[in-house]
Amino acid sequence: MKIEFTASLPPIQSAILLDGQGDGARIKLDIPRSHIKEILKLQALAGQSFKVIIFSIEQDENHLEEFNL
Repeated sequence: MKIEFTASLPPIQSAILLDGQGDGARIKLDIPRSHIKEILKLQALAGQSFKVIIFSIEQDENHLEEFNL
């Protein structure tokens, strides 16, 4: 299943939260309503680990081959 959407970090202090014990972090993303169908696909992965690949939409798409995308 391929899940692709546009997102950004929200302008809030809690956009990036670090675990108090240093074991991890939580990142919040703002996603436009136009990508809601893609976000709902994430529910199918509830309880599973998955890989997230993010690249800047300003990045030259010709270089995506470097990431095997």
